[in-house]
This record gives sequence, structure tokens and C-alpha cells, in this order.
Amino acid sequence: MTRLLLYLFITISLQTFAQSEVLKGRILAEALQGYAINIVNYTKAIGTTNDEEGFFRLPAAVGDSIVFSSIQYETRSIVVSQNQLQKESVTVVLFPTLEQLEQVKISNIELSGYLDTDINVVELLPYVDNRILDLPFRDKPQPTQIERRIYTAKSGVLDLPINYLNGKLKKLKRIKAIEDLDKIVQKGEIAFNTPFFTQMLKIPKDLVSDFMYYCAEDDYFKNLLESSKRLTLLEFFKQKAIIYKIHKEID
Repeated sequence: MTRLLLYLFITISLQTFAQSEVLKGRILAEALQGYAINIVNYTKAIGTTNDEEGFFRLPAAVGDSIVFSSIQYETRSIVVSQNQLQKESVTVVLFPTLEQLEQVKISNIELSGYLDTDINVVELLPYVDNRILDLPFRDKPQPTQIERRIYTAKSGVLDLPINYLNGKLKKLKRIKAIEDLDKIVQKGEIAFNTPFFTQMLKIPKDLVSDFMYYCAEDDYFKNLLESSKRLTLLEFFKQKAIIYKIHKEID
């Protein structure tokens, strides 16, 4: 019975994969962080951009023409092959655009050797990035290491059913839940200074972190931290502290 279920699961996964082809890859280029490369499927007239680490995903089929372009790198184009679609990730290397710089005559710049004085003499060009030029830029936070591991465990044709059955996917999700809880606790600890917890709430210093884990069991706590409602959060801590001290038998 287990083998039959596994066979059906794999068959459905293969059919789903065959219907939705996606080119996955990563752009490698010098000083890429903070810049978005325009990635356009000219055959399907759709496009996307990379994240800060260069990763991208774009719907594509065999024979589609993909163009990678930006003002700071040389334009590159590829024709999608079946082998590229089957890979976990393809690598696209971009090279900086070479421009002829104007000749600078050092003799025209008189420097005294004192930074405070010379900084007013030398003309500095403004910093330019994708936001200033109103070019595509992805502000979405980058996935954490555990989020990438979960994505990898679910993305392959055979990875999802195998990792589901052997418990790896469940283990990764449990690790992520622990990491998310730790982030909430850390954020709660810095919401107010230590004397607030030790003097006003009368919680021993060595139990402040334990108190945060106790508060984190309430889903309302996370919403208060994200909305930055300090007065409401303060009242929340006061009410939780009363119950917590009774539970811990703290006078």
C-alpha cells in the first residue's frame, strides 16, 4: 500500500512539473549586491529580476530566448535548453561594461594634504543605485538558510515525496519554528530596557528570557511586537508577569 501511494505521489509530481517549466539560476557578477538585472523572456514577453544574492526564477520553455541586461553589465542572451530546465540552478556570468574614462590632469587639482580642506576641493559624484534610477529592485527580505533548505527539499521532482516520507521536511520545519520563536524572544527582550523587567515587573534577571518564551506562547505577543504598540505591549507584559510569577512562585 505504501509503495502504491508513493508511486501515485511521484506520478502526480511529474505531471505537475511537466506542465510548469521554470528556469532557475543565479547570476554571478562583480559587485552585484544591491543591483537588479533585467531578466526578460523575449519569446514569452515576460520578465523578472534577481534577488540580492543573484538568484532568479523565470517561466521558460525549450528554445526561448532569455536576455540579461543592465546599465552596469554587458548584455547577455541565452537560448533555453532542456538540460538547463532540468537543472536545479544554472549559472549566468555577467561582466562589467567597460567605458573609456576621460583624461584627468592631476595638476589641475591642488591638494594641501589635509582631509578637512581637500574634501571641499575635490568634486564628488553622487552615489547611484537602482532606487535612484527608478529601476527594478527587490525589497523583499532574503530567505534565511533554513528557508532555503526547506525550499530545496520541496523543489525537486523526487525530493518532495522522499523528504516527506523520511521525515526530513518535517524536521526542517521544526528547526524553522524554533528559529522564528528565538527571533520573537530576542525582539521582546529589547522592547524595553532590563530595569523595566527586573524593577517594575519584579522578574529576576536570570528569568527574563524564560519570561519571554512564556509570553511568546500567546499569538497576540507577536502581533504587538510587529505593530510596535508600546503602550499596549507594556500592559501585556504587566498582565503576563502577574500570572508568570504565580506559576514560578516568585514573590
